[in-house]
Amino acid sequence: MAEFTPEVGEMFGRDRAVPDELWLEAFFTPSEKSQAAGRAFLERIRARKEDRDPPISEQVAPALLAAIAAWGVQRTDAFAYLRGIAQPFLVINGSNDIIISSINSFHLQQNLPNAKLILYRDGNHGSQYQYPREFLRDVSAFLAG
Repeated sequence: MAEFTPEVGEMFGRDRAVPDELWLEAFFTPSEKSQAAGRAFLERIRARKEDRDPPISEQVAPALLAAIAAWGVQRTDAFAYLRGIAQPFLVINGSNDIIISSINSFHLQQNLPNAKLILYRDGNHGSQYQYPREFLRDVSAFLAG
C-alpha cells in the first residue's frame, strides 16, 4: 500500500469537466450496474446544498498521498499488532477495490482475532455508497450482535 498503481495515479491526476465525476472511477467499478449506482450517489451528494465538505484542495491531496505512502510501507510482521486487538471488528469492502486492494481486507480479517469480512460483489472503494441499504443492514446487524 506504499503507492498507488500507475492507473490509479493517472485517474487522480486527470482533469475532468465535472470534477466530482472522479468518484465514478474511484468508488465504482466500470460495470453498468455499478456506474448507475455511482450516478445515484452523485445525485444524493449534489442534492445537499448546505454544510457540505469543502472541496479537496491542491495542498491537501499531496499531503494525503504522502501520509498513505508513509503508513503503507512494507514492514516485517506487519500484521502482528492486529492480533492483539480483541474487540469485534467489521471489515467491509468492495470485491474490486482499486484504491486499496481488496486483498488487504482479507488480511485484516485473517489477522484480527474477532473479525467479520463482507465483500460486496462488483464493488470498488465506495461499496458502501453502491450498496447503501445492504451496508446499513450489515453494520446494524454487526452493532446489534
